[in-house]
Amino acid sequence: MPLSQSVLAEHLGVDLTTVQGWESGRRPLTAIRTADLIRLRAKLIRLGVPPKVFAALEDALEADLLIGHAVEAGDRPARAVDHPLAQCVHRRNLTNMITWPFTGLTPPNLRDLDRQSHQRRGPVPDRPALGSTETNRFFDHLLVTADAESEQEDALLRRQAVYLLGFDDRGATAEWLGTEQRRALRSAGRTDHVPSWVEVRSSAIALSRYGDRDPLRAFVRTALTNEAQEIANLNYWAYWVGEVDDVQTDDGFMTELGVRSWTGEDLLRHLLVRLQPGSDHAELNIHSLWSLVLARPALLNGSPGLRRLARERVDGMSEDAELAKQAHRELTGLDYAIRLAAR
Repeated sequence: MPLSQSVLAEHLGVDLTTVQGWESGRRPLTAIRTADLIRLRAKLIRLGVPPKVFAALEDALEADLLIGHAVEAGDRPARAVDHPLAQCVHRRNLTNMITWPFTGLTPPNLRDLDRQSHQRRGPVPDRPALGSTETNRFFDHLLVTADAESEQEDALLRRQAVYLLGFDDRGATAEWLGTEQRRALRSAGRTDHVPSWVEVRSSAIALSRYGDRDPLRAFVRTALTNEAQEIANLNYWAYWVGEVDDVQTDDGFMTELGVRSWTGEDLLRHLLVRLQPGSDHAELNIHSLWSLVLARPALLNGSPGLRRLARERVDGMSEDAELAKQAHRELTGLDYAIRLAAR
């Protein structure tokens, strides 16, 4: 929005320090009354703020709430019933918003906003910023939370804390995640309980961010071996990319949701875009794509555009010399499915 802070403050009917506080985080929007937030939203729309910004506002508020909660608590555990991580299963857009300060990667749904033409004089942050002390307190809290919560009713809180610990670059956290991976494997190995295997997946994905691809490869090889697990995996992916409308409050939906409750087109495109040589998650993405095409061959049959993208991405994966044998077999199957769909 091409307005200075002072002009924006005048349009909104607030003082300059209020706008500066919103932008710096000193006065977070989460502290505003709901009615005032709705009025602020209406004023900003009239000033020309793109609607997609407001579509992301809810996720931004949730991310701010979680980060603020964790930074304030530090290495003290909080009651599970009140913890932001225990309220619902996170989707991609919310997770990208939470991790933005640590990765520096602008959430994909915000990347095409025109920032350059609206730059003010002087430096402007390209992401939400946390100091080193705040960052350490955030991850300290995730670590103590994941380490303390072992009851089944706290599984979602623990799993989501474990996942986010993959964005902590401290060596001690990597060691803890290795121990957590072994614990989760021992627990899941004694049961076909799908949510137990989801814990294995979360720690494996977290470890992959440290460059260790073996746990995630093992998860694909040993966990995704029957129809129930395959359906649960696809249901989770569909929820992650937003094809499942209803917000879920626990991981049980993975086995309870009907696979025909989502179309799969957005999921197919998402998985294809993520097929990149050298990706930390290559084996999981390839297997999930293979499983989706096997379950929904019509996705390729009815879309020449998706077939072209699939052809390009599957061919490109031949450059990844580190792929497991199972992934190579599944790429061969995908190649055949693409050629069959093009007939």
